[in-house]
Amino acid sequence: METWLKLSLLLCVFGCVKEFRPSEPFITPYLMGEWKNFTGEDIEEIFSTGTYSYLVELVFVFLVTDLLRYKPVIIFDGIFAIITWSLLIWGFGVPVMQIMEVFYSFFLAAEVAYYTYIYAQVDKEHYQKVTSHTRAAYLTGRALSGVVSQLLVSYNVLDYYELNFISLTAVTLATIWVLFLPSVKHSIYFFRENRESQLEGIENPGVEIEDAEVSTKLSPDTTDAESKSRSSSQIQPVASHVRTESRWKAACRYMWQDLTQAYSNFYVIKWSIWWALTTCGFLQVLNYVQMLWQMIIDNNHLDSKTDIYNGAVEALYTVIGAVTSLLCGWVTLNWQVYGEATLAACALVEGALLMLSTQTDTMLVAYVYYILFGVIHHTMITVANAEVAKHINEDSYGLIFGLNTFLAVAFQTILTVIVVDKRGLALDTSTQFMVYGSYYLVLGAVFACMGVYTLIRVIMKKREVQQ
Repeated sequence: METWLKLSLLLCVFGCVKEFRPSEPFITPYLMGEWKNFTGEDIEEIFSTGTYSYLVELVFVFLVTDLLRYKPVIIFDGIFAIITWSLLIWGFGVPVMQIMEVFYSFFLAAEVAYYTYIYAQVDKEHYQKVTSHTRAAYLTGRALSGVVSQLLVSYNVLDYYELNFISLTAVTLATIWVLFLPSVKHSIYFFRENRESQLEGIENPGVEIEDAEVSTKLSPDTTDAESKSRSSSQIQPVASHVRTESRWKAACRYMWQDLTQAYSNFYVIKWSIWWALTTCGFLQVLNYVQMLWQMIIDNNHLDSKTDIYNGAVEALYTVIGAVTSLLCGWVTLNWQVYGEATLAACALVEGALLMLSTQTDTMLVAYVYYILFGVIHHTMITVANAEVAKHINEDSYGLIFGLNTFLAVAFQTILTVIVVDKRGLALDTSTQFMVYGSYYLVLGAVFACMGVYTLIRVIMKKREVQQ
């Protein structure tokens, strides 16, 4: 087996196992159930803490991932997950659950190392394949998690509380597994391969070393051996300091070059804005959709054992989203011409689905709306990934994708403060989803205007050519 494929499979096992968390599709019923007895307001307060923490922690994790060369951050990713589910099982009270959300946010933020580790380990010719591998591992873990959780709950094998022990076991095994991943010798920015000679030459460090050598010769009373010893002891710290300083400056220069190269392209900016804004909406819906479903459950006095299929829905939309994402690779649509129009249509449909989900009292209908929403999101995010990747430097995938994710979380934080937080409007769940639906409708309208403008330009150019 080739080395790059072996590394990819090792990483994918970790990705699949860590995503096998069957308690997540039923997290809201668990928190509101007999085990924790939280109210809807308590849960909104807990979840909003996670959003704020995610924003701050994403910045920190993003900065240290390349510096620490990935593997340590992946290990911490597993440790944060273990702490999260330990607190979720044995912790009580809103403050403890908020602490749990802080660690859960660290867990989510540290996933950047999982997605970028492989790029530092394999040659560029394998990037497309290993990207598909890691994505497939993620989706497989999510789908299996949904299926298993639904079967265990529907057949009364385990309750919501006991599902957490499976999640804890899975993330513990994943953390142990990641210890066997080989360490990364070279990273994309701080420890580039074959760059040491370039790094040491920055800002002429030899001048400082020469000054250190001269200083050791100023005392006539020192012997040759003492002089050499002092010279060596002074040169090494200086050289080490300069290399470290140079490495930081070089890394910042490489990152700045990649950023300016990517975001000087309006096409990249356009797709990145879409990516950030639609991901913001999706994360917000993902956080609170179970609250919306809980309203329907309470209004209809449904049996949580026989009438709730959160796990099945999670599995179904993940699988369908994976299939549609793969099919996107076969679509020959000219995205530069029809991209905005397609994005506009998808956003308008997503907005309509969210608004309709607030008007139904039928769980099956609510599930269908959510599945369609999730499938559209995963499909178009796949297209956005591909379109951005086509127009940026291969080495900058992690940087650009990470920055887009940060923007998405920043927008989500603003939305949370306005809509959910007590310091904002503190809207009820149904009204929140009306706002999220309106958010997508506005996004769709903006991209529709852009699409019309692009089509008009294309038509005018064709006419000029014909004339």
